[in-house]
Amino acid sequence: MFNYLKISYSKKLKSLITKFRYSTKLAEHLDVNRISISNWIDNDSSINADNRLKIDVAYCENFGFDSINLDEIINIQNEINKIDFTYFNQNEVDLVDRISKTVAFGSLEIEENISKKSFDKVVEKHELVKNMDKREMLSINNLANLTVKIINDTIKDTINNIDTREIKTWHYALMNGIRSDAGEYSQYKRIIPGSEELTLTDYRDIGEELERWTKTYNKKLSLNDIALSHAHFELIHPFGDGNGRVGRLLMAYQCIKAGFIPPLINNSNKALYYVFLKHAQVNNEYGYLSYFIGMSILSMHKKFF
Repeated sequence: MFNYLKISYSKKLKSLITKFRYSTKLAEHLDVNRISISNWIDNDSSINADNRLKIDVAYCENFGFDSINLDEIINIQNEINKIDFTYFNQNEVDLVDRISKTVAFGSLEIEENISKKSFDKVVEKHELVKNMDKREMLSINNLANLTVKIINDTIKDTINNIDTREIKTWHYALMNGIRSDAGEYSQYKRIIPGSEELTLTDYRDIGEELERWTKTYNKKLSLNDIALSHAHFELIHPFGDGNGRVGRLLMAYQCIKAGFIPPLINNSNKALYYVFLKHAQVNNEYGYLSYFIGMSILSMHKKFF
């Protein structure tokens, strides 16, 4: 898989300057000072987390697509189909628990700046973390508990169909104690930061559009269908917050139903996830996103098997 994390930020910036032609253009794109670009090329250890993500996204946008050819996109499905994922079953209690918590931490890591050590303290040891407020504690516990429940229920086949009521119930469990509108559709216009050009479903049409979504994707799906489903759900963006986390839980559910294991989506592939998801939403082309999901399933498989 295209691994942008193995490339130093200094090299990424030099490569991006060749694309943008001028450092001033790149600085404008990254919304930073031009001097910062020069300083970072000399010493990239001073780049903070927010700017690292901006650089990673820009690098993936400009080099990620060319690094993956059509054959790789086609072959990833064949590679996954050769794997026997039946080891992921309700009898393997410890394995299912570890994968569920890995899914939860990865999804939370995408949204918030949290360390694995802090996550484990809250979830595994039930300890308070210094300087962590109540909202952060609830955010971790709610997502971890919900993820474990959904994955276990899916494996045991106790979830037959996902309907709008189920999705709202998931959101309530995710945001209970955090938002007053937990489990309720947004009543306002929503904007995805960094993707302001995307047209999200009008808040007055959320119920109808999500109903259509559930009727379209409530079946065993191919990898491409899962990609389409995820891109569509994130465009509906039914809630005031937590849409990414709910969307990735739905994806995990769909992957298990399709005979796979949940994908490993976390900070290590966050930028590529953002870029390929946005590409799918803007261009109605899902090959790159399906490739990303396939590779993320393989990453989870290699991590635990």
